[in-house]
Amino acid sequence: MSVDLYRRRIAATVVELARDDPFLVKEVITRLRTAGEIEADDLVYLDRIADRWITIAQANAQRGSSAHPRQTHG
Repeated sequence: MSVDLYRRRIAATVVELARDDPFLVKEVITRLRTAGEIEADDLVYLDRIADRWITIAQANAQRGSSAHPRQTHG
């Protein structure tokens, strides 16, 4: 496997993780920055993706809780 293909697969996996568990991604990024393992501006793109999915999850939760009770029971 070429290095380029490997990097693309890793990037796709990380982006998927940011979508599936954005809070975990943000926590790990914060820990890495605090520990000095990455620079403050490293992983900004991934941080923004996680923020976007957090916003989406909150909007979905708000829509779900504001739905009419008969609609939520099918």
